[in-house]
Amino acid sequence: MATASNIDDLLQCPICLEIFHDPKVLDCQHTFCANCLKVHLASPSSSILRTSNVIDCPICRRRSNLINNSIDSLPGNYIVCDIIERTYGTTTPERPPGYNQQIQDRIEKLQKEEQEKKDDDDDDDDDIKYSNYVKPAAAALAGVVGGLLLARSIKKSRNNKKKRNRH
Repeated sequence: MATASNIDDLLQCPICLEIFHDPKVLDCQHTFCANCLKVHLASPSSSILRTSNVIDCPICRRRSNLINNSIDSLPGNYIVCDIIERTYGTTTPERPPGYNQQIQDRIEKLQKEEQEKKDDDDDDDDDIKYSNYVKPAAAALAGVVGGLLLARSIKKSRNNKKKRNRH
């Protein structure tokens, strides 16, 4: 049975970490506050690589189409709205002052962490990762050896059959 804490976690936006406010669902089925998506869409690092009328999901990076480059064109998550209304008695919880800046700071932190992780992965590229080559090579070698053993047993079987036919 779901506890109140578990429900609160499910109703929490992954960007602002607050209860959803005007939840919008992306094509990948991840849900975010409309305002959080607007801030994400307007963030400098998001706008550099982004094409118009598209938003990348902050979680899985899958692209969702927008109409007129507007977050409001995304469908609302009405199930989440209904659960929030039943749980809290309102569909629009109040937001603290400076809410937009908090969202922007969180997005920048997430992007910085992602860039650092990517940079760490790029540094590892200078070192040869032999494990990336050993497994496929071992599998190929096992396939070749298996094929040779099979060919050998077939040849032996044919030779035995020929011997039996001669007698």
